[in-house]
Amino acid sequence: MTENPFGHERDVELGALLRSHLEADRHTEFVAQVRTAMRADAVPGPFEVLGAWMRPGIAAAALIALAAGWWLTTGNRAEVASTTPVEVFAAGGGADVMLATALEDR
Repeated sequence: MTENPFGHERDVELGALLRSHLEADRHTEFVAQVRTAMRADAVPGPFEVLGAWMRPGIAAAALIALAAGWWLTTGNRAEVASTTPVEVFAAGGGADVMLATALEDR
């Protein structure tokens, strides 16, 4: 290697090293290494990212659909009372109190 990394002279040691790696008998090995390195550095596109999410997404959707179907077919069919504060208060006999407080200012 040359002492000055920005020198314009040829580097005999580096040239010999490059020639030894790029010889015809090792060419296929070198090309395979370069292609492997290029594939490793490649950033996946949006379709590859979405494709990776496809199987888990379909599995989750099927699980939700199965759970919803089970809930609808085996759920309690009884009338469910509303649990809003107004209806809970009115169910306990507080309708008269609510009416009196609402009409008090009139």
